[in-house]
Amino acid sequence: MALGSKLASVLRRMAFDQNGTTAVIVALAAVPMLLAAGVGIDMVRYASARSALQSALDAGALAAAAATNLSTPARIAAGDSTFSENIEAAAIGSATVSRSFSMVDGTVMAAASFELPVSLMQLAGFSAMEVEAETEINIPQNKKAEIALVLDYSGSMNEVLSGEVKYVAMRNAAKDLVNGLADSNPANVKFGLVPFSHHVWVTLPKQYVKGQSGAGNWTGCTQDRKYPHNVTDATPTSAVASKWGQPIAPVHASSGCGAYVPNDLIVKPLTDDFAAINTQLDAMEPYAWTHIALGAEFGYHLLSPNAPFAEGASYADTTTQKIMVLLTDGMQTEPAFGPGPRTVAQGEDNLEEICANAKASGITVMSIAYNIDDVATVDRLRNCTTDPDKDFFSVGEGENIAAAFDAIKQQITAQIFIGK
Repeated sequence: MALGSKLASVLRRMAFDQNGTTAVIVALAAVPMLLAAGVGIDMVRYASARSALQSALDAGALAAAAATNLSTPARIAAGDSTFSENIEAAAIGSATVSRSFSMVDGTVMAAASFELPVSLMQLAGFSAMEVEAETEINIPQNKKAEIALVLDYSGSMNEVLSGEVKYVAMRNAAKDLVNGLADSNPANVKFGLVPFSHHVWVTLPKQYVKGQSGAGNWTGCTQDRKYPHNVTDATPTSAVASKWGQPIAPVHASSGCGAYVPNDLIVKPLTDDFAAINTQLDAMEPYAWTHIALGAEFGYHLLSPNAPFAEGASYADTTTQKIMVLLTDGMQTEPAFGPGPRTVAQGEDNLEEICANAKASGITVMSIAYNIDDVATVDRLRNCTTDPDKDFFSVGEGENIAAAFDAIKQQITAQIFIGK
């Protein structure tokens, strides 16, 4: 029996109830109450469906905008395919979705709609609600992105999470990020790598390393500079405190530097040689302890136009977006230089200062807390980001780190291709 027939039957029985008047009043009151409840339920379904439709449409339009190396028909096809991959079946049910993608005067224009069947609103004569979404994505021709991947390769990254070794899952997700952005806009994207544990292994001009002199480069492992130099992107001066190569903290000195080269844990400056980035990601393996602030320090320097690295665009270049992606799976365990004693707590404070200074320089900071239980560390990583609501990701047991890197790819794409 249809819902309307059932309701009519109930009302007839109540009308002849021995309590007569009361029954009629209750029956009459039930109609608007049922309608109100039905409207509420259907509007919740509408809001969910509208959100799912808009998200899928935005993803499709961004994919079309980003595919600058493809022909217009191929870009439209890429947008439609991405839309299909992202639309949530649970939100739209079995409805047929109409959508269109087009490119007009350097803008991707997209629209989508479908009929959402209603439930109790049928009592008021409605059979369905039209769910619609639209978006436009501008395609600037000269936007560029410089991305520093600051990745934790401490020993705990050998642990298994959700059935997969953590550093292997991170590696695969990072490669997908590199390949996704490189495929869509290879001429305008550069990546740099900062694999860190309790040191970093890096090549620097001798003039910027303590105890070195003359021309040429020095290659080796180093910890942070002395404070406050270790929280800025300023080029080292003649002052010894401003240089790298400071004494190693004795607490983990026994771990040494011997495994950095065999494990390929080598800082790679910004480059558009994506094959080289992928090759190094494939080769790197975890080692030793955790100096998050040191990783962020070198990520900041890779993106900076200041020496010792020369690959970064000027901060004044408004056509270049600079992004630091910082991932760690644990707490700071290595002492760092500060205004007082060299302590682990100082390393935590330094990370906060580095993030603040990088953001003040115009760098977008994103972070991933990878299976971290320590609330203070998670909060610190969240606060490091440019926009905690969009740029912070937490990945735990049963969750997929690939989803975090895919969201980062979408965020970076949105910075390069500004939509409205």
